[in-house]
This record gives sequence, structure tokens and C-alpha cells, in this order.
Amino acid sequence: MFLKIPPPIFVVIALLAMYGCKLFLPLWQFNTLWIIAIPLIIIAVVSGFLAVLALTKADTTISPFMPQQTARLVTRGIYQYSRNPMYASLLLLLTAAVFIYGELSTILGIVLFIRVINHYQIKPEEKVLLTLFGEEYAQYCRQVRRWF
Repeated sequence: MFLKIPPPIFVVIALLAMYGCKLFLPLWQFNTLWIIAIPLIIIAVVSGFLAVLALTKADTTISPFMPQQTARLVTRGIYQYSRNPMYASLLLLLTAAVFIYGELSTILGIVLFIRVINHYQIKPEEKVLLTLFGEEYAQYCRQVRRWF
């Protein structure tokens, strides 16, 4: 992997960037929308839990730093809807933060997160998984979206 920074740290960096956007780049402010944020947080937590549970049940690694130790390609459960449900759950948390911060410019934090995770985590992981699982993984990629 290019970087050895845990993805949740990228979330914290994105949240800080979002807060900076709220303070220094205000575009359009709105009231905090808890009615949207809370369901997004719940979905994020549940989907993240289901992703970890699926990998644990398959007795394979959950570490984003050791994809080469992946013992099995998990394509069932939540992984039949997203190839990266753990990263998607983090993205949902950031989306909830937009509605909590109440500022349109905070979307820039989401863009930052997606670009960094795609480049430094997902693409290198995909190369390793393609090497490990070949055509089975390629077929899975054709059938299941990267994020949602």
C-alpha cells in the first residue's frame, strides 16, 4: 500500500477540512438537519458492522494494510452490493457531517476523502485482489459497484 494511514484517520482529516470549509469558505448555510444525519449515521454504523462481520465469518483479513493476506474473496452479504462497504460506511458518516455542519462547502471534504481513498487504498487493494483471485475478482468487479 502507498500509505500506512488507517482510513478512519482520513475521515478525521476530512472532518477537519469540512470544518475549515464551514469557517473559511461558506457558500450556503442551512440549519442542521438531524432528521437526515441520524439515519445516515445509523446506516453507516450498521453497514460497517455488517462488512466486518462478513469478513470475520469468512476468516479473512479486515486490515486495509494487508490485502495480500486475504484468504477468501467475500462476495456475499453486504459485499454483493458494494465492493468496499467499510469505505462506503465512512463516506456515509462524512455525508451525515455535511447535514450536521449545515454548510454546502463542506462537500469538499467528501470529495477529498473519495479521491484519497480511491487512489491510496482502493486501487492498490484491487490490484492485489486481482493478483490473488484473477478472473473471479474481475467478474466480481464487473457485477458489483466500487462504492454503492
